[in-house]
Amino acid sequence: MMSFNHDPFPCTSCGLCCQRISVVTELSAYDRGDGTCMHLVDNRCSIYEERPEICRIDQMFEKVYSKHFSRDEFYLENLKVCKNLQISAGLPEEKQVKLTSLPK
Repeated sequence: MMSFNHDPFPCTSCGLCCQRISVVTELSAYDRGDGTCMHLVDNRCSIYEERPEICRIDQMFEKVYSKHFSRDEFYLENLKVCKNLQISAGLPEEKQVKLTSLPK
């Protein structure tokens, strides 16, 4: 099994998850009406330091998901979702998350 040794989630800052918040009930108040977060500006979170808890992968792992998954499993499942979003959006491969070169 891959080991992340508690490194932070390897986000590529593509902004694609922030463009798909309409499927996340907890983020409905942030939807600008087209499924994109109203705080996504130039593909960056304009409230990053104050972003909602659900947008904080490591914090959500500790608070909720650590009861159900190892950190490695949780990261890998999140990275699979990221990769699928990036492929669907046509993001060039060099800008996509790498499932084979995860943090050590």
